[in-house]
Amino acid sequence: MLNTYENLMNLRDKRSIVLTIATRTGIKEADCWIKFNNWMLNCSVLKKELHKYNSDELDKLIKQFRGLEANYRKSATKTGTKAWMHKNKFQPLSQN
Repeated sequence: MLNTYENLMNLRDKRSIVLTIATRTGIKEADCWIKFNNWMLNCSVLKKELHKYNSDELDKLIKQFRGLEANYRKSATKTGTKAWMHKNKFQPLSQN
C-alpha cells in the first residue's frame, strides 16, 4: 500500500514538473488546457496525453521539456521572437 502511494506521489511530482515548464514557456495557459493537450498529442515524445505517461516515460518527457525550456530561454533573449514576446508579456502581432 505504501509503495503504491509513493508511486502515485512520484507520478504527481513528475507531472507537476512538466506542467510548470509548460506554463513558463507558454505551451500551457493558466486557465486553458486545450493548447497544452493539443501540443501533447502532436509534439510530445510519445504523442499521448499527460495522464497516460508512466514513470519511465515521464522521465523522457521531462528531458524533452527541459530542452524546450533551454531553447525558450535562448530565444527569449532575441528581440521580436515569439518567446521574447511571451516573456515580456506583449500581445501577439497582427497577421494582417
